[in-house]
Amino acid sequence: MKKILLSLFSFFSIYNYSQGCVDRIVCSDDMITLYLLDGNSLTWGRNQYGQLGNNTTTLQNTPVATINEDNWLVVNHGRMHSVAINQDGTLWTWGNNAVGQLGNGNTNNSYIPVQVGTDSDWTAISPGNLHTVALKSNGTLWGWGNNGAFEINNSASTYITSPVQMSLDTDWNKIYGGYFKTFVIKNNGTLWGIGRNNSGDLGTGNNFTLLNLTQIGTDTDWLKISAARDRYTIALKTNGTLWAWGNNENGRLGDGTTINRPAPVQIGNSTWKDVAAGNFHVIGIKSDGTLWQWGSYGWINGIMLIPNSNVPVQVGTDSNWKSVAAGYSSSYAIKEDNTLYAWGYNGGYLGDGTSTSYANPILFPCTTLSEESFENTDISIYPNPVKDELNIFNSTEISSFEIFNVIGQKVIQGTIQNNKINTAQLSDGMYICYLYKNNGQFVTHKFIKE
Repeated sequence: MKKILLSLFSFFSIYNYSQGCVDRIVCSDDMITLYLLDGNSLTWGRNQYGQLGNNTTTLQNTPVATINEDNWLVVNHGRMHSVAINQDGTLWTWGNNAVGQLGNGNTNNSYIPVQVGTDSDWTAISPGNLHTVALKSNGTLWGWGNNGAFEINNSASTYITSPVQMSLDTDWNKIYGGYFKTFVIKNNGTLWGIGRNNSGDLGTGNNFTLLNLTQIGTDTDWLKISAARDRYTIALKTNGTLWAWGNNENGRLGDGTTINRPAPVQIGNSTWKDVAAGNFHVIGIKSDGTLWQWGSYGWINGIMLIPNSNVPVQVGTDSNWKSVAAGYSSSYAIKEDNTLYAWGYNGGYLGDGTSTSYANPILFPCTTLSEESFENTDISIYPNPVKDELNIFNSTEISSFEIFNVIGQKVIQGTIQNNKINTAQLSDGMYICYLYKNNGQFVTHKFIKE
Protein backbone atom coordinates (compact mmCIF):
# COMPACT_ATOMS: atom_id res chain seq x y z
CA MET A 1 0.00 0.00 0.00
CA LYS A 2 1.36 3.41 -0.92
CA LYS A 3 2.37 5.58 2.02
CA ILE A 4 1.98 9.33 2.21
CA LEU A 5 3.69 11.63 4.66
CA LEU A 6 1.36 12.91 7.32
CA SER A 7 4.02 15.06 8.93
CA LEU A 8 7.76 14.89 8.52
CA PHE A 9 8.26 16.70 11.78
CA SER A 10 5.82 14.97 14.14
CA PHE A 11 7.38 13.79 17.35
CA PHE A 12 7.34 10.03 17.15
CA SER A 13 9.68 8.69 19.81
CA ILE A 14 7.08 8.88 22.58
CA TYR A 15 4.81 6.65 20.55
CA ASN A 16 7.49 4.08 19.68
CA TYR A 17 7.92 5.01 16.04
CA SER A 18 11.64 4.30 15.91
CA GLN A 19 12.40 4.11 12.20
CA GLY A 20 13.08 6.99 9.84
CA CYS A 21 11.58 7.47 6.42
CA VAL A 22 14.29 9.28 4.42
CA ASP A 23 16.18 7.48 1.66
CA ARG A 24 18.35 10.33 0.35
CA ILE A 25 18.48 14.10 0.01
CA VAL A 26 19.59 16.54 -2.68
CA CYS A 27 19.97 20.28 -2.27
CA SER A 28 21.31 23.48 -3.75
CA ASP A 29 22.13 26.64 -1.81
CA ASP A 30 18.61 26.89 -0.45
CA MET A 31 16.38 24.31 -2.18
CA ILE A 32 15.98 20.80 -0.80
CA THR A 33 14.30 17.60 -1.97
CA LEU A 34 13.91 14.51 0.21
CA TYR A 35 13.43 11.11 -1.37
CA LEU A 36 11.40 8.95 0.99
CA LEU A 37 11.52 5.19 1.41
CA ASP A 38 7.88 4.90 0.34
CA GLY A 39 8.67 6.34 -3.10
CA ASN A 40 7.32 9.83 -2.43
CA SER A 41 9.41 13.00 -2.31
CA LEU A 42 9.19 16.33 -0.49
CA THR A 43 10.61 19.72 -1.45
CA TRP A 44 11.02 23.07 0.28
CA GLY A 45 13.18 26.19 0.29
CA ARG A 46 13.64 29.55 -1.34
CA ASN A 47 11.30 30.05 -4.27
CA GLN A 48 11.91 33.56 -5.56
CA TYR A 49 12.15 32.35 -9.16
CA GLY A 50 9.61 29.56 -8.97
CA GLN A 51 12.13 26.81 -8.19
CA LEU A 52 9.38 24.81 -6.47
CA GLY A 53 7.49 24.58 -9.75
CA ASN A 54 4.15 25.22 -8.05
CA ASN A 55 3.37 28.41 -10.00
CA THR A 56 4.27 30.67 -7.05
CA THR A 57 7.32 32.60 -5.86
CA THR A 58 6.58 32.17 -2.16
CA LEU A 59 9.22 30.87 0.26
CA GLN A 60 8.34 27.35 1.42
CA ASN A 61 9.86 26.71 4.86
CA THR A 62 8.14 23.38 5.51
CA PRO A 63 8.13 20.26 3.31
CA VAL A 64 5.46 19.89 0.62
CA ALA A 65 4.99 17.17 -1.96
CA THR A 66 7.36 17.67 -4.88
CA ILE A 67 5.48 19.06 -7.87
CA ASN A 68 4.37 16.21 -10.18
CA GLU A 69 6.25 13.81 -7.91
CA ASP A 70 4.67 10.69 -9.42
CA ASN A 71 6.22 11.56 -12.79
CA TRP A 72 9.87 11.96 -11.85
CA LEU A 73 12.73 9.51 -11.81
CA VAL A 74 14.99 12.16 -10.31
CA VAL A 75 14.77 15.82 -9.24
CA ASN A 76 17.74 18.10 -8.58
CA HIS A 77 18.35 21.80 -7.92
CA GLY A 78 20.78 24.41 -9.19
CA ARG A 79 21.38 27.76 -7.60
CA MET A 80 18.10 29.24 -8.88
CA HIS A 81 16.54 26.53 -11.04
CA SER A 82 15.34 22.94 -10.78
CA VAL A 83 15.61 20.00 -13.16
CA ALA A 84 13.97 16.59 -13.43
CA ILE A 85 13.90 13.50 -15.59
CA ASN A 86 10.47 12.01 -16.21
CA GLN A 87 9.65 8.32 -15.96
CA ASP A 88 9.49 8.31 -19.78
CA GLY A 89 13.02 9.70 -20.13
CA THR A 90 11.98 13.23 -21.06
CA LEU A 91 13.69 16.21 -19.44
CA TRP A 92 11.93 19.04 -17.57
CA THR A 93 13.13 22.26 -15.92
CA TRP A 94 11.72 25.25 -14.02
CA GLY A 95 12.79 28.39 -12.15
CA ASN A 96 15.24 31.11 -13.18
CA ASN A 97 16.18 31.18 -16.87
CA ALA A 98 18.15 34.43 -17.21
CA VAL A 99 20.96 32.75 -19.16
CA GLY A 100 19.06 29.84 -20.68
CA GLN A 101 19.74 27.35 -17.89
CA LEU A 102 16.27 25.83 -18.38
CA GLY A 103 17.29 24.76 -21.89
CA ASN A 104 13.90 25.36 -23.49
CA GLY A 105 15.12 27.78 -26.16
CA ASN A 106 14.46 31.10 -24.42
CA THR A 107 15.41 33.13 -21.35
CA ASN A 108 12.00 33.41 -19.72
CA ASN A 109 11.62 32.24 -16.13
CA SER A 110 9.12 29.45 -15.60
CA TYR A 111 7.16 28.85 -12.40
CA ILE A 112 6.03 25.42 -13.61
CA PRO A 113 7.94 22.52 -15.22
CA VAL A 114 8.62 22.96 -18.95
CA GLN A 115 9.89 20.24 -21.26
CA VAL A 116 13.36 20.51 -22.77
CA GLY A 117 13.05 19.45 -26.40
CA THR A 118 11.36 16.17 -27.25
CA ASP A 119 14.11 13.61 -26.62
CA SER A 120 13.25 10.76 -24.26
CA ASP A 121 16.65 9.20 -23.65
CA TRP A 122 17.98 11.33 -20.78
CA THR A 123 19.53 9.36 -17.92
CA ALA A 124 21.30 11.86 -15.64
CA ILE A 125 21.05 15.57 -14.90
CA SER A 126 23.22 17.96 -12.87
CA PRO A 127 22.43 21.68 -12.52
CA GLY A 128 25.35 23.96 -11.78
CA ASN A 129 25.47 27.56 -10.66
CA LEU A 130 23.85 29.02 -13.80
CA HIS A 131 24.14 26.13 -16.24
CA THR A 132 22.97 22.54 -16.61
CA VAL A 133 24.67 19.37 -17.83
CA ALA A 134 23.04 16.06 -18.69
CA LEU A 135 23.76 12.57 -19.98
CA LYS A 136 21.87 10.50 -22.51
CA SER A 137 21.51 6.73 -22.59
CA ASN A 138 24.10 6.51 -25.38
CA GLY A 139 26.76 8.01 -23.08
CA THR A 140 26.85 11.44 -24.74
CA LEU A 141 27.29 14.64 -22.72
CA TRP A 142 25.13 17.74 -23.16
CA GLY A 143 25.04 21.22 -21.65
CA TRP A 144 23.25 24.57 -21.75
CA GLY A 145 22.87 27.83 -19.84
CA ASN A 146 25.66 30.19 -18.85
CA ASN A 147 28.83 29.88 -20.92
CA GLY A 148 30.56 33.09 -19.92
CA ALA A 149 33.19 31.04 -18.08
CA PHE A 150 33.33 28.41 -20.86
CA GLU A 151 31.71 25.88 -18.56
CA ILE A 152 29.97 24.29 -21.59
CA ASN A 153 32.26 24.85 -24.59
CA ASN A 154 34.68 27.32 -26.22
CA SER A 155 32.10 29.07 -28.37
CA ALA A 156 31.73 32.84 -28.40
CA SER A 157 28.24 32.53 -26.91
CA THR A 158 28.01 33.77 -23.34
CA TYR A 159 24.89 31.67 -22.83
CA ILE A 160 23.23 28.78 -24.63
CA THR A 161 19.46 28.30 -24.44
CA SER A 162 19.12 24.74 -25.80
CA PRO A 163 21.13 21.54 -25.21
CA VAL A 164 24.39 21.25 -27.17
CA GLN A 165 26.66 18.24 -27.23
CA MET A 166 29.82 18.99 -25.23
CA SER A 167 31.98 16.19 -26.63
CA LEU A 168 31.92 13.52 -29.33
CA ASP A 169 32.90 10.90 -26.74
CA THR A 170 30.26 8.39 -25.68
CA ASP A 171 31.79 6.99 -22.51
CA TRP A 172 30.77 9.60 -19.95
CA ASN A 173 29.52 8.16 -16.67
CA LYS A 174 29.01 10.78 -13.92
CA ILE A 175 28.37 14.51 -14.25
CA TYR A 176 28.78 17.45 -11.89
CA GLY A 177 27.61 20.95 -12.73
CA GLY A 178 29.74 23.25 -10.60
CA TYR A 179 30.36 26.89 -9.81
CA PHE A 180 31.14 28.21 -13.34
CA LYS A 181 32.75 24.87 -14.13
CA THR A 182 31.83 21.31 -15.06
CA PHE A 183 33.36 18.01 -13.99
CA VAL A 184 32.73 14.64 -15.64
CA ILE A 185 33.96 11.14 -14.79
CA LYS A 186 34.34 8.63 -17.62
CA ASN A 187 33.60 4.92 -17.50
CA ASN A 188 37.33 4.30 -17.01
CA GLY A 189 37.42 6.43 -13.84
CA THR A 190 39.31 9.38 -15.33
CA LEU A 191 38.29 12.91 -14.32
CA TRP A 192 37.67 15.70 -16.83
CA GLY A 193 36.88 19.39 -16.39
CA ILE A 194 36.05 22.59 -18.23
CA GLY A 195 35.43 26.21 -17.27
CA ARG A 196 36.69 28.82 -14.82
CA ASN A 197 39.83 28.02 -12.87
CA ASN A 198 40.74 31.27 -11.12
CA SER A 199 41.68 29.63 -7.82
CA GLY A 200 42.85 26.33 -9.23
CA ASP A 201 39.41 24.87 -8.63
CA LEU A 202 39.68 22.61 -11.70
CA GLY A 203 42.75 20.93 -10.22
CA THR A 204 45.03 21.34 -13.24
CA GLY A 205 47.97 22.72 -11.24
CA ASN A 206 47.47 26.27 -12.52
CA ASN A 207 44.72 28.90 -12.71
CA PHE A 208 44.11 28.95 -16.46
CA THR A 209 40.54 28.64 -17.71
CA LEU A 210 39.87 25.41 -19.61
CA LEU A 211 38.11 26.08 -22.92
CA ASN A 212 37.61 22.40 -23.72
CA LEU A 213 36.99 19.27 -21.68
CA THR A 214 40.43 18.32 -20.38
CA GLN A 215 41.59 15.36 -18.34
CA ILE A 216 42.60 16.26 -14.77
CA GLY A 217 45.77 14.34 -13.98
CA THR A 218 46.11 10.69 -14.93
CA ASP A 219 44.36 8.86 -12.09
CA THR A 220 41.64 6.38 -13.02
CA ASP A 221 39.90 5.91 -9.68
CA TRP A 222 37.69 8.96 -9.17
CA LEU A 223 34.32 8.22 -7.57
CA LYS A 224 32.52 11.45 -6.64
CA ILE A 225 32.94 15.22 -7.03
CA SER A 226 31.32 17.96 -4.92
CA ALA A 227 31.90 21.36 -6.52
CA ALA A 228 28.54 23.10 -6.87
CA ARG A 229 29.46 26.11 -4.77
CA ASP A 230 32.26 28.66 -4.93
CA ARG A 231 35.84 28.19 -6.13
CA TYR A 232 36.91 24.88 -4.65
CA THR A 233 36.38 21.16 -5.14
CA ILE A 234 36.07 18.16 -2.83
CA ALA A 235 36.37 14.63 -4.22
CA LEU A 236 36.36 10.95 -3.26
CA LYS A 237 38.29 8.15 -4.91
CA THR A 238 37.16 4.55 -5.18
CA ASN A 239 39.58 3.56 -2.40
CA GLY A 240 37.79 5.95 -0.01
CA THR A 241 40.53 8.58 0.13
CA LEU A 242 39.48 12.24 0.31
CA TRP A 243 40.94 14.92 -1.97
CA ALA A 244 40.54 18.69 -2.29
CA TRP A 245 41.75 21.59 -4.42
CA GLY A 246 41.05 25.22 -5.23
CA ASN A 247 40.36 28.18 -2.97
CA ASN A 248 41.01 27.46 0.70
CA GLU A 249 39.27 30.37 2.41
CA ASN A 250 38.36 29.53 6.03
CA GLY A 251 40.24 26.25 5.71
CA ARG A 252 37.45 24.58 3.77
CA LEU A 253 39.84 22.23 1.96
CA GLY A 254 40.55 20.61 5.33
CA ASP A 255 44.30 20.20 4.77
CA GLY A 256 45.34 22.10 7.91
CA THR A 257 46.12 25.34 6.05
CA THR A 258 44.35 28.22 4.35
CA ILE A 259 46.62 28.01 1.29
CA ASN A 260 44.98 27.64 -2.11
CA ARG A 261 45.72 24.32 -3.80
CA PRO A 262 45.73 24.31 -7.65
CA ALA A 263 46.11 20.52 -7.80
CA PRO A 264 44.44 17.71 -5.80
CA VAL A 265 45.85 17.10 -2.31
CA GLN A 266 44.86 14.20 -0.08
CA ILE A 267 43.10 15.18 3.15
CA GLY A 268 44.49 13.06 5.97
CA ASN A 269 44.92 9.30 5.85
CA SER A 270 41.38 8.24 6.68
CA THR A 271 38.92 6.68 4.28
CA TRP A 272 35.49 8.15 3.70
CA LYS A 273 32.14 6.97 2.38
CA ASP A 274 30.46 10.31 1.62
CA VAL A 275 31.25 14.02 1.44
CA ALA A 276 29.42 17.23 0.52
CA ALA A 277 30.67 20.79 0.02
CA GLY A 278 28.73 23.90 1.00
CA ASN A 279 29.83 27.44 0.25
CA PHE A 280 32.44 27.74 3.03
CA HIS A 281 32.06 24.42 4.82
CA VAL A 282 32.34 20.70 4.13
CA ILE A 283 30.72 17.72 5.85
CA GLY A 284 31.74 14.11 5.45
CA ILE A 285 31.28 10.61 6.80
CA LYS A 286 34.28 8.39 7.43
CA SER A 287 34.25 4.69 6.64
CA ASP A 288 33.60 3.98 10.32
CA GLY A 289 30.29 5.89 10.13
CA THR A 290 31.42 8.94 12.13
CA LEU A 291 30.39 12.44 11.04
CA TRP A 292 32.87 15.29 10.47
CA GLN A 293 32.84 18.93 9.35
CA TRP A 294 35.34 21.68 8.59
CA GLY A 295 35.55 25.17 7.12
CA SER A 296 33.06 27.73 8.39
CA TYR A 297 29.32 28.39 8.48
CA GLY A 298 30.08 32.10 8.89
CA TRP A 299 28.57 34.74 11.12
CA ILE A 300 24.85 34.74 11.86
CA ASN A 301 23.33 37.73 13.67
CA GLY A 302 26.78 38.63 14.96
CA ILE A 303 27.49 35.13 16.28
CA MET A 304 29.78 32.59 14.66
CA LEU A 305 27.59 29.51 14.50
CA ILE A 306 30.50 27.09 14.22
CA PRO A 307 34.15 28.26 14.54
CA ASN A 308 36.45 27.94 11.55
CA SER A 309 38.46 24.74 11.35
CA ASN A 310 41.01 23.90 8.67
CA VAL A 311 40.96 20.21 9.58
CA PRO A 312 38.00 17.83 9.94
CA VAL A 313 36.33 18.01 13.37
CA GLN A 314 34.03 15.22 14.56
CA VAL A 315 30.36 16.03 15.08
CA GLY A 316 29.09 14.14 18.12
CA THR A 317 30.13 10.56 18.78
CA ASP A 318 27.62 8.52 16.78
CA SER A 319 29.01 6.07 14.24
CA ASN A 320 25.91 5.19 12.23
CA TRP A 321 25.81 7.99 9.66
CA LYS A 322 25.04 7.00 6.07
CA SER A 323 24.99 10.04 3.75
CA VAL A 324 25.31 13.84 3.72
CA ALA A 325 24.24 16.87 1.71
CA ALA A 326 25.21 20.54 2.03
CA GLY A 327 23.45 23.80 1.27
CA TYR A 328 25.01 27.25 1.18
CA SER A 329 25.51 27.36 4.96
CA SER A 330 23.41 24.41 6.07
CA SER A 331 24.04 20.70 6.48
CA TYR A 332 21.94 17.55 6.26
CA ALA A 333 22.84 14.01 7.28
CA ILE A 334 21.00 10.69 7.22
CA LYS A 335 21.68 7.83 9.60
CA GLU A 336 21.60 4.12 8.83
CA ASP A 337 18.10 3.96 10.35
CA ASN A 338 17.00 6.52 7.71
CA THR A 339 16.43 9.35 10.18
CA LEU A 340 17.28 12.87 9.00
CA TYR A 341 19.26 15.52 10.87
CA ALA A 342 19.85 19.15 9.86
CA TRP A 343 21.87 22.06 11.22
CA GLY A 344 23.51 25.34 10.24
CA TYR A 345 22.06 28.58 8.95
CA ASN A 346 18.28 28.58 8.65
CA GLY A 347 16.84 31.28 6.44
CA GLY A 348 13.73 29.12 6.27
CA TYR A 349 15.70 26.41 4.48
CA LEU A 350 16.02 23.73 7.18
CA GLY A 351 12.35 22.88 6.71
CA ASP A 352 11.21 23.22 10.32
CA GLY A 353 8.89 26.18 9.72
CA THR A 354 11.19 28.62 11.51
CA SER A 355 14.26 30.76 10.84
CA THR A 356 16.14 29.42 13.88
CA SER A 357 19.72 28.38 13.15
CA TYR A 358 21.29 25.37 14.87
CA ALA A 359 24.93 24.72 15.75
CA ASN A 360 24.34 20.99 16.23
CA PRO A 361 22.37 18.38 14.27
CA ILE A 362 18.64 18.47 15.04
CA LEU A 363 16.53 15.36 14.47
CA PHE A 364 13.62 15.73 12.06
CA PRO A 365 11.74 12.43 12.46
CA CYS A 366 8.97 10.96 10.33
CA THR A 367 5.52 9.67 11.02
CA THR A 368 3.76 7.98 8.13
CA LEU A 369 0.16 6.91 7.70
CA SER A 370 -1.33 4.69 5.04
CA GLU A 371 -3.22 6.44 2.29
CA GLU A 372 -6.34 4.44 3.09
CA SER A 373 -6.26 5.29 6.78
CA PHE A 374 -5.68 8.96 6.09
CA GLU A 375 -8.54 9.23 3.66
CA ASN A 376 -10.95 7.39 5.95
CA THR A 377 -10.24 9.59 8.95
CA ASP A 378 -13.40 11.61 9.59
CA ILE A 379 -11.95 13.72 12.38
CA SER A 380 -10.56 17.05 11.18
CA ILE A 381 -9.48 20.41 12.58
CA TYR A 382 -10.19 23.98 11.45
CA PRO A 383 -9.40 26.77 10.78
CA ASN A 384 -5.90 26.13 9.52
CA PRO A 385 -3.97 28.43 9.90
CA VAL A 386 -5.49 29.23 13.31
CA LYS A 387 -5.26 32.29 15.54
CA ASP A 388 -6.78 31.54 18.94
CA GLU A 389 -9.13 28.56 18.83
CA LEU A 390 -8.91 25.25 17.00
CA ASN A 391 -12.21 23.51 16.26
CA ILE A 392 -12.50 19.73 16.01
CA PHE A 393 -15.01 18.32 13.53
CA ASN A 394 -16.69 14.97 14.28
CA SER A 395 -15.00 14.75 17.69
CA THR A 396 -17.51 12.55 19.55
CA GLU A 397 -14.83 9.86 20.11
CA ILE A 398 -12.05 12.29 21.06
CA SER A 399 -11.26 12.65 24.75
CA SER A 400 -7.86 14.36 24.98
CA PHE A 401 -5.10 16.00 22.97
CA GLU A 402 -1.38 16.79 22.91
CA ILE A 403 0.39 19.41 20.78
CA PHE A 404 4.08 19.28 19.85
CA ASN A 405 6.31 21.83 18.14
CA VAL A 406 8.54 20.94 15.19
CA ILE A 407 11.50 19.88 17.34
CA GLY A 408 9.41 17.41 19.34
CA GLN A 409 8.67 19.44 22.48
CA LYS A 410 5.22 19.00 24.01
CA VAL A 411 3.75 22.50 24.41
CA ILE A 412 0.09 21.84 25.34
CA GLN A 413 -1.96 18.88 26.57
CA GLY A 414 -5.45 18.55 27.97
CA THR A 415 -8.98 17.25 27.56
CA ILE A 416 -11.34 18.30 24.80
CA GLN A 417 -13.93 20.88 25.89
CA ASN A 418 -16.83 21.81 23.58
CA ASN A 419 -14.96 20.42 20.55
CA LYS A 420 -12.33 23.17 20.84
CA ILE A 421 -8.66 23.65 21.73
CA ASN A 422 -7.36 27.03 22.89
CA THR A 423 -4.17 27.86 20.96
CA ALA A 424 -3.78 31.49 22.02
CA GLN A 425 -0.68 30.74 24.09
CA LEU A 426 1.23 29.27 21.13
CA SER A 427 3.86 31.22 19.23
CA ASP A 428 3.54 31.51 15.46
CA GLY A 429 4.74 28.42 13.60
CA MET A 430 3.93 24.83 12.67
CA TYR A 431 2.62 22.28 15.19
CA ILE A 432 1.46 18.67 15.35
CA CYS A 433 -1.79 17.89 17.18
CA TYR A 434 -2.45 14.37 18.50
CA LEU A 435 -6.15 13.72 19.12
CA TYR A 436 -6.81 10.66 21.30
CA LYS A 437 -9.92 8.54 20.95
CA ASN A 438 -11.65 6.93 23.90
CA ASN A 439 -10.25 3.53 22.89
CA GLY A 440 -6.67 4.80 23.09
CA GLN A 441 -6.13 5.20 19.35
CA PHE A 442 -5.11 8.58 18.00
CA VAL A 443 -5.17 10.66 14.85
CA THR A 444 -2.65 13.33 13.97
CA HIS A 445 -3.01 16.67 12.22
CA LYS A 446 -0.52 19.36 11.27
CA PHE A 447 -1.57 22.99 11.69
CA ILE A 448 -0.10 26.48 11.47
CA LYS A 449 -0.49 29.05 14.26
CA GLU A 450 -0.41 32.67 13.12
